[in-house]
Amino acid sequence: MSLTLTETKLRQLRAGDRLRYYGILWHIRDYSTYTDAQGYETEEWLLKSETAKAYYLLREVDPANLEKPVTWYIAEELRNPTIVEPGSSRDLFLELAEEMRSNKTPYPELQVFNRVYLFESRTEGTYESDDTPTTRITWDYWDQPHLWNLALEAWSNQLVVYSTKEVQPTDFSDLQHADTGFPASSFTNYSNQPSSKARKIQLIIASALTIVGILFIIAGI
Repeated sequence: MSLTLTETKLRQLRAGDRLRYYGILWHIRDYSTYTDAQGYETEEWLLKSETAKAYYLLREVDPANLEKPVTWYIAEELRNPTIVEPGSSRDLFLELAEEMRSNKTPYPELQVFNRVYLFESRTEGTYESDDTPTTRITWDYWDQPHLWNLALEAWSNQLVVYSTKEVQPTDFSDLQHADTGFPASSFTNYSNQPSSKARKIQLIIASALTIVGILFIIAGI
């Protein structure tokens, strides 16, 4: 499947649809968008698996990145992580949301777990889900190889933290819409199992062969 075709189909996914990532079937639970005054925008799809594992699939459009204006990411929310400055033990998690809303200068470096991230950008714009606009401030940090992103999002009443890495649209497969007839609550593949009608036909044939065999025995053939 071509890159363009896959990206087009990914962008058409909405709540109730499905896709496969690393062999696991994920259900789309929500779709939302985010924009700011500088033309930066993201589309976000909330993915959930049968085990309730959750990821966010993100499509980012950054007009400031002339070499690569469109990038896809997969993100996982970090619940109440310990966030410190390198070399310090003071946890900043409870303070960050208010500092971001008060326009404090971002920390040059932050550490989460054993990875150090460098500040890259600050954005503020409108996030929209279910037609409800909300203001969101984001501080973006990247590790030195630029492989892992740390996104801090300040909302009106909370701080949400994500660990993010870049993905390609071709990493996803089996894109299915909810109206195709595939049962939305099913995670089992029935494609190799015979239908009820086929099983009845098999049973009739087996019975007929049994009767013919018995007649041959009676006739001494």
